[in-house]
Amino acid sequence: MTEIMHTFSVETEKLEERVIAGLAAPYGETIVRDGRKLRFEKGMFSEADSAHLYFNHDGLAPIGRVVAFEDTDEGLRIKAKISKTVKGDEVYTLLQDGVLDKFSVGFVGLEQRQDDDVTVWTKVDLHEISVVPRPAFKTAAVAQVHSADSTTEKEIDDNTMSDSLSTEVGELKEAFSDLERKVVAFGSAAPAVTSKFASGGEALKALATGSTAAKQDFAFTGATTADANVVRPGWVNRGLQIVDRGRPVLNLFAKAALPATGNSIEYPVVSATTGDVALQANEGDDLTYLEVALSTATAPIKTYGGYSALSRQAIERSDVSYLDAVLRYQTASYAKVTNAAVRTALTGATGVTTLTALSGADTAKGWVNLVLDAAAAIDANGQGAKADFIVMSPAVYKRVVGLVDNNARVQFNINGDGSNTVGNANVLGRTGSLAGLPIVVDTGLAGNTVYISAAEAVTVFEQSGAPFRLQDENIINLTKEFSLYGYMAIGVTNPGAIVKVSAGTGA
Repeated sequence: MTEIMHTFSVETEKLEERVIAGLAAPYGETIVRDGRKLRFEKGMFSEADSAHLYFNHDGLAPIGRVVAFEDTDEGLRIKAKISKTVKGDEVYTLLQDGVLDKFSVGFVGLEQRQDDDVTVWTKVDLHEISVVPRPAFKTAAVAQVHSADSTTEKEIDDNTMSDSLSTEVGELKEAFSDLERKVVAFGSAAPAVTSKFASGGEALKALATGSTAAKQDFAFTGATTADANVVRPGWVNRGLQIVDRGRPVLNLFAKAALPATGNSIEYPVVSATTGDVALQANEGDDLTYLEVALSTATAPIKTYGGYSALSRQAIERSDVSYLDAVLRYQTASYAKVTNAAVRTALTGATGVTTLTALSGADTAKGWVNLVLDAAAAIDANGQGAKADFIVMSPAVYKRVVGLVDNNARVQFNINGDGSNTVGNANVLGRTGSLAGLPIVVDTGLAGNTVYISAAEAVTVFEQSGAPFRLQDENIINLTKEFSLYGYMAIGVTNPGAIVKVSAGTGA
């Protein structure tokens, strides 16, 4: 079969700048996603001319578009041009630096077949391609980044660096990958199904008229971005992104599904240990005895939710943006309250390590030492866990990114041109890294609060698919009520992997 390169309306001589190329979707590679085995088959992508380029499946704003694709035996190969937007510039810089180097695809499945226990997609409607830090298919990689200031393709290859620089960049790359994974904790957002409605407001108006299409859209209850294989209307997908972005603390920790029934959940906690693994001195000798004492902890399953009432007049006659605002506020409020619940569990945890290293003025050395001490404490008390992140209040973040040396030089790399720095900062996004450990800011934390923790220190047991939507109509007063709710339990499953920092005032 002849393989055909499909080229679109961008002139090829202009492809030298801001163009990336690589394998977007491999064929023949089997992965396990949400307990299901999946595989792509050659020919499943019939077209790609409508595909836009996104970062991490953020359906809110594209960063570019596909300009060419080729269906090869290896998989779907693409070229995409990154637009000159704020987010596009940020992603392009990370691609040039090798921090980002993976692709992922978002599509609506049309045809599939079963190969034993493997679902094989044979025909899909490709909606978008994303640059991601961690793809479902490990071989879906960006192979080339075209730069305006070079006449040749810039290959991503850490082997071209010196050993010392390669190690340093490799560690930084891993730190940023971890950060992106934690900030977008639910992973790849599911693709959007074709919908007649561009927004929730339009769907609400149509729902009032009895539209079957609107009823189908509102039937997509229980479809959070955690459900990677669920196909949702685009406006639902965009709304649920608000939930993810509003849960910076919750998204850092481990996730688990709730059981189908019950009002509480029990989980084991290691209360004491005796002994360590040791060398067997001679064949036939008894192995060292390890005593692990377990206790059982219980977390109540709570319901988080609320409802809004809209008159039929408001639904039928109000501006679409008014109706959108109601739905958006509901999702943002759900995110806020569930994030606060996890924050409360973190700040109220007992059996954690407390450090008081920063009692005086802030210094870069003091903060680096603090990270090292916290990492050592988690190594000692965290039952095999490792420090994964720093979560801090906005006040502390402002202090940290403003650190300067004796010559008043900023010690955080903010513009991408820093030197002799101890960390990186995305000031507008209020993220970054300190001594290689990702930083996430939570606006609900008290003034001088800092926690350094492992992801498995807290486990969030959330009903699969939450938040859910319900609707009911009152024919007497012509109102329609919309509720949003979800079930969740929170367990501090490894308190030894949490370090609480007394950060002082930085004076």
